[in-house]
Parts: sequence; C-alpha cells; structure tokens
Amino acid sequence: MTHVPHPRFGRLLDAIRELIFGLEDGLVSTLGAVAGIAAGTEDGRIVVLSGLVLIVVESLSMAAGSYLSNKSHREMLEKRIEDERREIEEKPEEETEELRVMYRQRGFSAEEIEILVKRITADKELWLEEMTAKELRIGAGDLEEPKSRAFVMGAAYVVGGAVPVVPFLLLPVATALWIAVSATVAALFAIGYFKAGAAGRSRWKGGAEMVVVASFAAVIGYLIGWGVGTLFGLRV
Repeated sequence: MTHVPHPRFGRLLDAIRELIFGLEDGLVSTLGAVAGIAAGTEDGRIVVLSGLVLIVVESLSMAAGSYLSNKSHREMLEKRIEDERREIEEKPEEETEELRVMYRQRGFSAEEIEILVKRITADKELWLEEMTAKELRIGAGDLEEPKSRAFVMGAAYVVGGAVPVVPFLLLPVATALWIAVSATVAALFAIGYFKAGAAGRSRWKGGAEMVVVASFAAVIGYLIGWGVGTLFGLRV
C-alpha cells in the first residue's frame, strides 16, 4: 500500500528552510549576545532581560522578513501564471505550438505529440498546469505559504534563542555561561548532523561546521562584552 503523507507533514517540509534558519540564527545570535553581556556585566538579571528582549525583537523581525519575502515571491509567481493563463485564452495557436516544441524536444514522435496536444488543449486547466510546470518551471511547492512560513521562522527562533538563555535563569553567571555555550554547541551540532545527513553529506562534518560557527560567535561576543565591561566599569 502506498503511504500518502499527511498534509501537515508536507507543509512542514515546505517550510524546512525557515525552520533550520530560525533555529540556527536563534542559537548563534543569542549565544553571542548573552556571552558578551555576561562577560561585560556579570549580572544574571541583565543577561536574562537582554536575552529575552533580543529573542522577542529578533523573532518578530525574522518572522516579518520571512512573511514579506515569501509573499512577494508568491505574488510574482502568481503573476507569471496569470499571464500564461491569459496567453492561452488570447493566443491559443501560439501556445499550442509551444506545447509541440516542448514535446518534440523531449523526444516524442509526431504522432505522440498530436495525441498529447489534443488531450491537453481540450482542458484549459490541464493546459495551464502543463505550461506552468514545463515552460515557466513553477511547481506547486514553489508557491510558498507566507503566514505559515513566517510562523515557523519566528517560533524556531524563539526555541533556538531560549537554549542559551535558560541557564541564566537557574544558575550563577559563571556556571550558566559555560552551560549555555555547551548546550548551544550541542544543539547546533545536532542540527548540522541531521541536516548534512538529509543532504547526503558527511554528518560529522556538518555538525562540526555548526560548532565552529557557534564557537566563533560566543568567543567574539564574550571578548566584546569583557572589553566594554572593563572599559566602562560595568563588571560587578
């Protein structure tokens, strides 16, 4: 029996780019920020407050950016499809010849081409689908759902950003910092590991790349925070 994926699972796959991007950015940018603030102030309350503000503002910004970019892309594709629909109505002879050319390029015989053309041009919706897929190269998965993708982006950022912030809610700053770094590195390694596996790449290499990114962000954030805190006497 052929297994038909649940529609919700299909929508999640469509939004996988936003999911991974949101998680990665939430983890890396929040870790860099809280590491710098922790080094500069050594005050857990300030670290938590700053981290929460960053997560809220950045998650909303990321979601808005995802919504607007996907909405604009969808509108452009829909415009191209509507233009193709109009051409089928207004220039059926030209569009029919385009079908013949496409099938000829794909190796169909003259007899096969005429059978296909007759069948497809008898149904204008089928005709439009064929021209959309073969001429415009637009598939159903290319028409993004802006709202759902924006939600996935924002939610993923919140989840990712929470990882380096939560330790500061429970532990002293010095201890929380190392746990935040360790937890973030582990989470990023897991994302890189599974993402690389899905793409057919080396899982360990993919995880290592994520670790390097996280470590770089944490070190830079820590050094900036330590330097600013020392310069302005913010360290307690």
